[in-house]
Amino acid sequence: MKKTVSAAIGSTNFIIDEDAYARLDSYLAAFRAKLHAGADTQEVMTDLENRIAELATARLGSGNRVITLSLIDEIISSIGMPDGTAYNRDSQEASYEAQRNNGEPVTHRFFRDRDHRSIGGVCSGLAAYFNLDITLVRVAFILLFFLGFSAGFWIYIVLWIIAPYANTPTEKCQLRGIEPTFENLSKFTTSK
Repeated sequence: MKKTVSAAIGSTNFIIDEDAYARLDSYLAAFRAKLHAGADTQEVMTDLENRIAELATARLGSGNRVITLSLIDEIISSIGMPDGTAYNRDSQEASYEAQRNNGEPVTHRFFRDRDHRSIGGVCSGLAAYFNLDITLVRVAFILLFFLGFSAGFWIYIVLWIIAPYANTPTEKCQLRGIEPTFENLSKFTTSK
């Protein structure tokens, strides 16, 4: 017989095995210790917990099943370790790269990029989304403005209105189409 604990992970309540809770708690503590003290530390930890809750919900389904140690190990394998090393339950397991994402597609969404903006962040957002040079995108909008009867201006205005800023580290990962692992989330912890 095992003890279970009721815990909130990323504002979602779960029933979690006591051993799994201890492993998850030490994993989150390792993340906190690895982060540089700053304004975005809490934001990164919140995004990390939300990602863990999202993965747990996807794997558990709609039933009231308990999160087990093996599920926590699977989630940790998917996200990665704070120091960037692979996480293996034992030496016979496949590498982290083989397990990563478990076949789930990485979310790729368009946001305006607040960090590299000149006016509204539309050009910098497009450059990050399509992995282009920001200068090239800005020149293309200027050419569209002068050669396309102000089409560049109207496209820019529409994108400025409908696209939100990428505020959280997770949104910044989604803008670039990269997986929200600790290493990637920590790239976006300092606000500009």
